[in-house]
Order: sequence, then C-alpha cells, then structure tokens
Amino acid sequence: MLTIDAQTAAGTIRGELRHGVAAFKGIPYAEPPFGAHAFKPPVARTPWTGIRDCTAYGPGCPQPSSSLFSSLSTGEDFLSVNVWAPEGATDLPVMFWIHGGGFLMGSNADPGSDGNTFARDGVVLVSCNYRLGVFGFLHAGYLDDAYGTASGAYGVADQIAALQWTRENIAAFGGDPHNITIFGSSAGGTFVDELLGCPSAQGLFQRAVSQSAAAAPLFGFPATYAEAIAEAMLDKLSVPARDLHTVDTTRILQAQAEFMVEKQRGEHPACGRMIPFVPLTGGDLLPRPPYEAIADGVAADVDLVIGTNRDECTLYALMEEMGVAETGMSPSGWDADPTLQQAVLEVYERTQEPGSSITARISMDTDRAFRTPSLRIADAHHQSGGTTYVYQFAWRSPAFDGRVGATHGIEGPFVFNDFSLPITKTLIGDEVPPYLLTAMHGSWVSFASTGDPSATGAIPAWPTYTPDSRPTMVFNNKTTVVHDPESERRTAWDGIDLSL
Repeated sequence: MLTIDAQTAAGTIRGELRHGVAAFKGIPYAEPPFGAHAFKPPVARTPWTGIRDCTAYGPGCPQPSSSLFSSLSTGEDFLSVNVWAPEGATDLPVMFWIHGGGFLMGSNADPGSDGNTFARDGVVLVSCNYRLGVFGFLHAGYLDDAYGTASGAYGVADQIAALQWTRENIAAFGGDPHNITIFGSSAGGTFVDELLGCPSAQGLFQRAVSQSAAAAPLFGFPATYAEAIAEAMLDKLSVPARDLHTVDTTRILQAQAEFMVEKQRGEHPACGRMIPFVPLTGGDLLPRPPYEAIADGVAADVDLVIGTNRDECTLYALMEEMGVAETGMSPSGWDADPTLQQAVLEVYERTQEPGSSITARISMDTDRAFRTPSLRIADAHHQSGGTTYVYQFAWRSPAFDGRVGATHGIEGPFVFNDFSLPITKTLIGDEVPPYLLTAMHGSWVSFASTGDPSATGAIPAWPTYTPDSRPTMVFNNKTTVVHDPESERRTAWDGIDLSL
C-alpha cells in the first residue's frame, strides 16, 4: 500500500494513495461526545504527536441495528471526517457530503459515498459523521440547564464543527477553503437546508445542493413535541436529568427503540406524528425554521441546487414488502383533516398516468413530504435574492416490475457515479441509460467548480429558477428543461401547512 502524509492543525495524518487519489479516512475533528461531553456542543480534538493512521474508516455514531446499514461499525469515538483529493492538488473546489439515514442511522463510511469519483474529476470530497437519534437531537436542555447550549441540535453543531475543520485544514489536501459546496440526500438534504438557515454556519460554505430533503423539520419542529419526547426518554431511562450524560449508550439505544415502537402504536400523542429525533428550531443554534430564515435572506449569497425524485415514497412501501422497514422512518403519516386529504388525493387520481405502477397515494405522499417543501425552499431562496436551480430526477427503474420508479435515494449512485454496489444493482438493474451515467455527477462537479451546473456541457443549459416559469432540469433518459412540471399537482398544495 502506498501512503501519503498530510499536516492538519491537530497533527500529522497518514492516508492511502491509489491511482492518483489520496484518501484519508477517520480523521477526528472533535472529542468523543460522551461522558463529560455528552449532550453538549462538540469540543475540538486535542492535538496528537507522531503520525496518526487514517487509512481506514472510523466508526459511526451508535445507532439501532439496521438491515440498511448492517455492514457499518459504530463506536463512541466517531466524530470524524474523510477526505479524498487528487494527488498534488491545489486550490480545487471542495464538496462536503452529509449522509442521510432518517436522523437515526448512517455513517460517512457508507460505501455509496466513496469520494474517489469526485477526486478523479478535480474535486476534493469531504464526508462527515455527526450525532444521531437521541444523542444528536434530544432536547436535553429542557431537562437540565447544563445541557442547554445547542440543545436538540447537537448533530447540527457537529456538522458546523466539521465545516470549521474543513475551512481550517482543507488547503493541506489541495482544496480551496473559500469554495466549499455542502450537499446531502434525504436527512442529509434536510441538514443542508438547516445549515442554509443557521446563523452559526454563515460563511462556512458558498454553495449548496439539497437532494430529497424531508418536509417537516424545514418548517419548524415544535418545542412542545421536543419537550414531550425528552420527558418520555428521561422516564424510560429512570435517571435524574442531571445524570443523563452518565447513561450507557446501549441503554440509551434500547430506550430509544422502545420509545419508537410505542410512538408508532400511538402511545405518545403529545410527541406528535413527526419523526421524533430531528433538529429543534427556536433554540440558540437554530433560532428559526429553515424556511423562515431562508425567506429572510440569511443565505442569499449562497448558490443553491435543490430537487427531489419523482416517486420518493415507493421506497417505504417496498421496504415494508421486503420486511426491512425501519420503525418511525416512513413519511406517510399526515395529520391534516380527512376531507382536505381526500380533496388533494382526488387531484392525484385525476392526473394519474394510465397504467402506471405508482399509485396516486404514493405520488401524493411524495409531493407532500419531499417535492412541495423543496419547491417552497426554492421559492424562498429566489425571492430573497439567491441564485437557485431546481431539478427533478424522473428516470424510473424497471426493478420490482417497475414499482421502484424514481424512488427515494435512487439518485445517489448517479451523483457519485458509482454503480458497483449490490444494493444499487438491485434497485437500478443493468439497463441504465448511458447518458444518465455521467449527467448528474457532471452537473454537480460543474456547480461546485463554477456555480453553474451546466457550465461544463454535461447537460443542456440549465436556467436559474423563478416562481413565474419554474424551469426544472428533469433527469431522465435524456435531460431536458421542463417549465412547471405537473403544475396541477403542485397547486393542489397551495396554502396547506406541511408541518402537520
């Protein structure tokens, strides 16, 4: 194995050099967030002496066992970043990946986010770990003032610390600290939107790509829900609030799992129907919901690409069918008045494609949970003066007799230009249109490099978004600009509260 060293502010690290790409994995950016550091903002890593081996991924945040992430290891010393860079790079654009996983699971060691393809195309790729579930999003400050700073948003505080590490250290890897693009999918896309609206993150990145962000947290997670969840968890753990940081991680995960099952059964009505462990808004770190902050222009100087997949919610139906559904992760619950729900559903039934294997209900859930909130963020960003680009990934996989469609997360292999994983072959098959193999990845590289996702010619000219004509880049068998796609379905959501 060929190795390569780099000097960071905390000490020297050693990575692996292969085929012209330097990979450094498991670089610690903060102290383990347990014991005295539990339920508090991250603390910068203590410098080390000698050379630290960074040739293998570090652990992920402790999390529930999952068939989706069964190969990932976990542990307490997980606040780390990975970096991929071309050998000899200088002043290259940087892309900062935030993994998804329903706010409960995932890791930067996921093989689907390997940064080699970006590095080979002249981008320095950084991926970060952050606190998940109870560890990242419990409103512990409500229980005891000792946990007050960043309460309910510790995971976001971790991402900010990782971005600060990137700005301070990325030049040592050949990256430009003044040209950083954050991007993420699913929960990762939601965090992109959260960071856009976060005062503490301003100036840490210049561009952003939000892929399939989940709806509810974008419009505010009520403090009353967060407080009820905190009380329920403390009751399960049977410890005084001041001793919360002393509880073993295994016991916390057990209590979290019990709570999730009970909540699914409707035993905690005060906690609401939303996914329970998401960033709290209204606190010191996230004083306002992302939508409000973005509408007021806090991110007007950040260029934004935002979009969703056409059939996001087929994934959850298929997971249930395959027996791998994760408790509490489905976005299908909607607390709106049944009469309103039926009126919206009728729009989808009336506009359903003849012979489609994607039901009207799935299409409605997709637009409520993903597409409509992303369009509202796009509207807000444009109206505040920000440069905005909107996309839709519409290529429908033939897998599972066409029932996969353009499902949640299916854009990932196209963004990373990597189709080698078994799960990718299962969901996508072997008949990917040749054009799509590079179009999306090339667009993301172009955006990070120039601010224009079509500048390199990987796709047709991509006009900036305006609410008047709503130009949308549709990635399909061929990539085309469509103005206001599925407009009747879009307008069905006018005036509807998406935080329910």
